[in-house]
Amino acid sequence: MEICYLILAYNDIENLKRLIDRLNKNAVFFIHIDKKTNIEPFIQEFKLYKNVNFLRGNDRVKIYWGGFSIVQAEINLVLKALQNGKYLKYVLLSGADYPIKDNEYIYNYFKKNQSIEFIRGINLDNLDHKEFYAKHIDVYQKHDYPMINKNNTIVFKTFRAMVNRFLRLVKLPPKIRHHKFDLYHGSQWWALSKECLEELMTMYKDNEEDYLNFKIGMFASDEKFFHTLFFNSSYKNENVVHGPDEPLKLRNVEETPLQTSRLANIHIIDPSMNKWFDERDFNQIKKSDKLFVRKVKSGYSDKLLNKIDNEILKVGSINE
Repeated sequence: MEICYLILAYNDIENLKRLIDRLNKNAVFFIHIDKKTNIEPFIQEFKLYKNVNFLRGNDRVKIYWGGFSIVQAEINLVLKALQNGKYLKYVLLSGADYPIKDNEYIYNYFKKNQSIEFIRGINLDNLDHKEFYAKHIDVYQKHDYPMINKNNTIVFKTFRAMVNRFLRLVKLPPKIRHHKFDLYHGSQWWALSKECLEELMTMYKDNEEDYLNFKIGMFASDEKFFHTLFFNSSYKNENVVHGPDEPLKLRNVEETPLQTSRLANIHIIDPSMNKWFDERDFNQIKKSDKLFVRKVKSGYSDKLLNKIDNEILKVGSINE
């Protein structure tokens, strides 16, 4: 039985190819390329890979940081993969990830832990300092702008910040910010079974109107959507810690990224959530019990990745 890797990517073909080459044993890949990006160079790069599948047409989504568009891309990946048979685990990655354990270790790890769902989260509706997340979940906001293709400019970021400054003055009404279920928050990246994902997708499909707040009143819904479904499902106690985590005692809103990084499932992620790893981080990575490191990129992280290849994965550098 193979591992199914679900990958979100939008650039850095070189690192995406390196990632897939390192994982390309007993594996199949489903990849979503941001619809704002030309997909043809990616297709050409992997045209000889029979186990690499790209989402096409309407299954592709224009992705905007902080918006539901990321979740929709993940949903599309999951639905496409579920149509394709059963896999050992369905593992969500990004094109900025890299394995820090070899294929045999990763495969045996998931095989040994087939009954465990690798997703963790905290209950946002049961926090002592819920106000730290209020702007994440309780007010109107808009992060997705599908008519705009260039979303990494100062002009766009300033425009979006101004729009949200005003929108967030308005609280979501009870019919949208309902309490039919508690909201949960965790790291975006997970590894789940087919049975679990099928239940989560059925929950969403049968009650989609109850998730409107994820689309018009939530920041970083990719860190809340699958977690909320999971901890309101029959699988809620089937993760590593047998339920939700106890939240950290945060002192202010600036510490919320620390909480998210602590909830990482299979990745080593810097507490800032923004750091790109390089060769100076090798010793930390080598000591980690995680399976992947996030975030790395070609050029900047090459020395680190070559060191991982040579000293951890034992496969030689990518150029050998």
